[in-house]
Amino acid sequence: MSGSVDQHIANFNKDFETWSIELPKEAVKNRQRGKIVKSGWTVWYLFGTDEAGDYLDYYASHRMTNDGHVRLYANGSFKVLNSYCSTRRVSDDPEEDRRLENEFWEHNEHVSRELESKGFGLEGNEYPSTIINRALISSRESHRRVTKRSDSED
Repeated sequence: MSGSVDQHIANFNKDFETWSIELPKEAVKNRQRGKIVKSGWTVWYLFGTDEAGDYLDYYASHRMTNDGHVRLYANGSFKVLNSYCSTRRVSDDPEEDRRLENEFWEHNEHVSRELESKGFGLEGNEYPSTIINRALISSRESHRRVTKRSDSED
């Protein structure tokens, strides 16, 4: 692994140092996919290579902020990748509001497929807030199941 990749591992670790989170040395050495559940964060990560070079992808979720999905390249560049939208725009016009709602769900359902394809899906050992948030915003169907169950508990 080149020094620049190591620097970006250091940058990842620096971004999360406030919470004492860093990528496991063994995972970095072997370029292994993994997940960190610590200090309120759930962070999925994987190593890969594409036309731009070697990279580290991570998806970070914490109840006190928006999710983040980032690709860090060995050459120092980075790309912000799709992440869940936690709120949606609304309109007083019913037709426009339906359109906005559909856009919201289409985006989040696309993100769900992307995350699943990367192995960034839920496994049950994440923080409850991560699990609940994903259930509420990952798809129309999961949102209906969660809100229907909570309505029946009242």
